[in-house]
Amino acid sequence: METAGNKDFDSETEKKGLGTPATRAGIIEKLVSSGYAVRKGKQILPSTEGRELVNVMPAYLKSAAMTAEWENQLLMMEKGQITDTQFMGEITSLVGKILSVCREIPEVERRRFQKAREVIGKCPVCGSDVYEGKQNFYCYNRQCDFALWKENRFLGSMEKTLDKKMAVELLDKACTHVKGLYSRKKDIKFDADLLLTLEDGKPRFHLEFPKKKKK
Repeated sequence: METAGNKDFDSETEKKGLGTPATRAGIIEKLVSSGYAVRKGKQILPSTEGRELVNVMPAYLKSAAMTAEWENQLLMMEKGQITDTQFMGEITSLVGKILSVCREIPEVERRRFQKAREVIGKCPVCGSDVYEGKQNFYCYNRQCDFALWKENRFLGSMEKTLDKKMAVELLDKACTHVKGLYSRKKDIKFDADLLLTLEDGKPRFHLEFPKKKKK
């Protein structure tokens, strides 16, 4: 990355390569935490999701030349050759172009990218696939608002977060057994069944306590 795009920079452009070591480190960490790259020893390699994302991205977004061009535009603005309004206008135009291209990506290509992610269940509202996100388990259907949040008020009051195993069971059976729930009132930990119901398409939780088997 130190020399990426060097041939595309203006000879007076101070910055060579893509970003600074500090910004590159942040970008790499973001890619790893988002699941688009993985660490293997001293190497950073693309994950299956990362490769699929690259396949559906337009070519110009993958080129170091575009970053080089923006660095040159910054230099021109510094020299007064273009105004900040012109620069931001170009940025706005680029974002519009990106969104337009993304909307034109064929559905089959979008699904190819989505299939790289693990389907953890079916949405109880619309029946679409449910995937795991950073903060929740969300429905693939953009018209559907269903989501199970990892940190939610109900479980948070008992010092618990929703994990993948719990989400899978809730989507499959609308019930999961949870251990180590905490009662602030009694200052004790306890186990219970967490049940999922829907209210106007929104998930609602409540607890049930399994009956103890008689000896």
